[in-house]
Amino acid sequence: MNWGLSRLRNKMLQLRIGGRALDPLARQNLHALDGLRLDAPAREHRYVVMDLETTGLDPTRDRVVSVGAFRVVQGRVKLGEVFSELCNPGRDIPVESIKVHAIVPDMIRDARDAWEVFDDFLAFIGTDILVAHYAAFDTYILNLAMKARSGFALQNLVLDTVEMCRALLLKPDPYGVYVDFKKCSLDILAEIYDLEVPERHTALGDALTTALIFQRFLQMMEQEGSGNLRDLVRIGAMAS
Repeated sequence: MNWGLSRLRNKMLQLRIGGRALDPLARQNLHALDGLRLDAPAREHRYVVMDLETTGLDPTRDRVVSVGAFRVVQGRVKLGEVFSELCNPGRDIPVESIKVHAIVPDMIRDARDAWEVFDDFLAFIGTDILVAHYAAFDTYILNLAMKARSGFALQNLVLDTVEMCRALLLKPDPYGVYVDFKKCSLDILAEIYDLEVPERHTALGDALTTALIFQRFLQMMEQEGSGNLRDLVRIGAMAS
């Protein structure tokens, strides 16, 4: 991701719709990039590490059944600042997906619709930097909700722990082949850092594992003398 281009697009969006009547959450999100300081230590910024469980792997067709997220402040995972909720996808959950996340129809029968849950999640995110493992999938789905709700995509900076893994742990890959791509899976990274994986393939469990891995990446960068936000954006920004 080109930070300068993203910042320019955000400023143009602010100019284009800044005079429109927006609700407080949309107005806040419109200015999500304003407070970021690229030269400041990365740990001085706030992050929301998230995961979604869905009815399948097609973001254009499948729907959310669970949202999980933890906040990271000063490089620490705040176990008391958690978002976790099941969602009613408004459609059947394929058996293949149930085998992965174990969310059955009875569990979400009385759950709120994902569009309603999104408002509360948007409030939880605020202007924090978003972090996810394979972030493009989750972000695509969230942006469908944000565009339907407010008319524009989420403006938060998005970081991907897979991109961080490629930069920090894999051999240089100038041709973009990524033959060691599987070494960046959540399970392998948890094994590398000797992390216990709680409730694997649940939104909250995977969000916690991702947050702990992200924490290790921050520490690694600081030890290598590249711990400011600019360095983190350079290696971890979601590929556009």
